[in-house]
Amino acid sequence: MNMLSLMKIADIFTVGNLCCGVLSIFLAMDGLFDLSALLLFLAVVFDVLDGKIAGLMNQKNLFGKQLDSMSDLVSFGVAPALLFYSLSSPGILGIIVALFFVACGMLRLARYNISEEAGFEGVPITVNGVLFPLLFLLFSSYPDSLNYWPIIFLIQSVLMISTFKISRLF
Repeated sequence: MNMLSLMKIADIFTVGNLCCGVLSIFLAMDGLFDLSALLLFLAVVFDVLDGKIAGLMNQKNLFGKQLDSMSDLVSFGVAPALLFYSLSSPGILGIIVALFFVACGMLRLARYNISEEAGFEGVPITVNGVLFPLLFLLFSSYPDSLNYWPIIFLIQSVLMISTFKISRLF
C-alpha cells in the first residue's frame, strides 16, 4: 500500500509530535535541558491538534491511531525518561525506574489501541508532556527537587496502567 495514500492532514501534526519528542531527546543529550523540556510541551500541542483535526476533517482511522501512539511513546515516555537521565545520571535504581516508566507507557498505549470504549482507561501518557516540563521548571529553581522525580515516575507508571476511567479533556 502506498504510504502517501495512508497519510492524512492530521498525521502531519502527529509527525510534528514525534519530531518534538526526538528533538527533545537530542537536546537533552546535548545538555540543552530548557529547550528539551519546552519541546515536550510543544509535542502536547501537536498531539492535541492531530486529534482535533482528525475529528473535524473526519480523518480518524487505525493508521492514524497507530502513528499517534508511536509518537506519544517517544515524546511522552522516552523523552521525559531521557531528560531525567541526562539531568541526573541516576544509578541503576533510577535507570530501572525510568525503564519501568517507558514500559508502562507502552503498555498503556497498546491497551488504548485495542480499546473501543470512549474516554481513557488509566492516565493518558500525554499528561507527561505537561508534567515533566513543569517539574523541570521546579528543578530550575529548586535543583534538589530532581531527587523526587523517580517517585513521580513510579506514580505516573502505576497511574498509566491503572484501570481508572478518565474522561477526555480535549
